[in-house]
Amino acid sequence: MNPATMTIQELRHRWKSSLLVAVVVAAITGSLTYFTVNNAGFQKEVSRNARDIGSNVVILPAEVDQFEYRSGGGYSEETMPAGVVEQLIEYKASLNHLIPMLERKAQCVNDDRTVKARIVGIAASIPMPGRPKSPMQKAVEEGRIQLGSQLAEKLDVERDETPNISIAGQNFEVARVNRETGTWQDSVLFMNLPDAQSLFELEDRISRIEAIECTDEQCAATGLKSEEVLSNELARATDAAQLLRREQIAEARTSIRNISTGNLSLLQNALWGLLALAIIALAGMNSYQRRSEVGVLQALGYGQFRVGMMFVFRALILTFAGAVVGLTVGAVGAYLQSRPMFLETGAKFAIDWQAVALIGCIAMVLSAIASSLPAMLISARNPADVIGRES
Repeated sequence: MNPATMTIQELRHRWKSSLLVAVVVAAITGSLTYFTVNNAGFQKEVSRNARDIGSNVVILPAEVDQFEYRSGGGYSEETMPAGVVEQLIEYKASLNHLIPMLERKAQCVNDDRTVKARIVGIAASIPMPGRPKSPMQKAVEEGRIQLGSQLAEKLDVERDETPNISIAGQNFEVARVNRETGTWQDSVLFMNLPDAQSLFELEDRISRIEAIECTDEQCAATGLKSEEVLSNELARATDAAQLLRREQIAEARTSIRNISTGNLSLLQNALWGLLALAIIALAGMNSYQRRSEVGVLQALGYGQFRVGMMFVFRALILTFAGAVVGLTVGAVGAYLQSRPMFLETGAKFAIDWQAVALIGCIAMVLSAIASSLPAMLISARNPADVIGRES
């Protein structure tokens, strides 16, 4: 009788223990698959939420007095060339999502309501080449404006209304009233950057650039702090600007990414270890419990190789069956839960089949090694000794 036939008969005879092995493998591979497949979506979700905390770097005109700038609530009349953005991109500074802005204060008129407000011309976020390109800030439509919630209240504009607001003699249609944020943005009027440059006769000028730092690699390579890295890069890229780094926002973003990534990696490593231990323990226990059968098979003329193949076939069949169930359930579960769990990136989530295949292959290899070695060691002994000890 060949090893494959004997393995099938043995599986039918010991179906309870065989089912237990398959269930354990399915549970562990399923859990590992769930967290591994979700890893890419999880990383994107964490990055997106950390990004939405806000920009942590502000590039200001070189002439700005930072004390006056901060005491004035982050407002300055100084400007710099809009080409600073291109200079930073050309230099490949350690930044991403660059948002150029032009700010001025002007009278905003709606019927009989007049309010002097902060006008912010803003462009869509500009990604640094080679870095994630998902937009952090979308552009305001040309010829239209957005009102902060407090400014809309002052101008007597309801959320669902779209009146025309007069600014410096020009009319702009209200595209929307932004939801309250509890920040300076609630009292601001946003418009398209070119519109603002034309309105205030400041062509090709901007007041500041907001961005997000990407200094991890540079800090690791040079041993410098983020602020030092960025200051050195800015000095080499242009002499028309200076750096303002929002330390607390930067630390919050880094902390969120590190803690979230570290916890997920720890969980994945624990599941990998559990998978290996479970397969090794189950395969070794099966070989040990059947050592008397090994002696009998040897006495009937079965060689060491054929005996070992029986154990390998059994382990591979059970691991394959358990892995197929576990991988399928884990992958599908990760996909179904991605949409309600990953609010920012769930709609773009796709199963990472390469990770699924890797987990399945490793489980099969572990199973083959863990089952063959004990069987080979037992079958290398004298059949009389093995049978005698069991009698």
